[in-house]
Amino acid sequence: MACYAEGEVTNIYGNQESAVMGEEEWTSRWEKRQIGFHRPTVDMDLVEHKEKFLKPNCRVFIPLCGKAVDIDFLADEGHDVVGTEFSETAIKDFFHEHSIKYERSQHPTAPYEIFKGTDKKITIYKGDFFEINSTILGKFDAVWDRASFGSVHPSLQLKYADVMNNLVNSDGKYLLSTFQWESSFSGPPFSISQDDIEAALGRYFNSVLLETYEVRGTALLKRTGVQSQLINVSLLTRK
Repeated sequence: MACYAEGEVTNIYGNQESAVMGEEEWTSRWEKRQIGFHRPTVDMDLVEHKEKFLKPNCRVFIPLCGKAVDIDFLADEGHDVVGTEFSETAIKDFFHEHSIKYERSQHPTAPYEIFKGTDKKITIYKGDFFEINSTILGKFDAVWDRASFGSVHPSLQLKYADVMNNLVNSDGKYLLSTFQWESSFSGPPFSISQDDIEAALGRYFNSVLLETYEVRGTALLKRTGVQSQLINVSLLTRK
């Protein structure tokens, strides 16, 4: 779902020290199927906590969505699901793998291509997450953010939070899943503490930690040399 991968990466915003995956290399990773970060099953944190942040038939936003199975799961639950993604390959793979027909169009005023399901309420916008806003997407009742906040460099976390603030309704709810570890590995993905969440997203949202659990032996951990990580699941509500 989130915009990171193994290896040296370059920030699309021009700062090579940030180690955020650039659009060109991110697109290349998808074309070469170097997508070990993708999960082929619905995220269990979403399944467990969905009733805490979703109301019936709501608009759900998934930032940096990739080809997440969660998109189809939420649509099948009756929600109107909107995602953003850089990679056209990821978007096409999603619709193909779920046998969903779609229509493709250009946004009339913004640099985004729109992939809209014709038989399900699923829309994915191809383009720069940091330039998106509610004029383009509209407002959302809910956000499902699995590791997307943790995929952007710490220097961009405030800007990320500004985007989310602009998109979420006054009564909207935001389910956030982040990784945390003690290691010399600097990311991406980046270790996110509750203080990090408070410093960026806490300007706009109240945050309650719903669950913390430890994970060992995943492909990501083996690739980064981290022994174990904590998964922190938080519920954010408007201040």
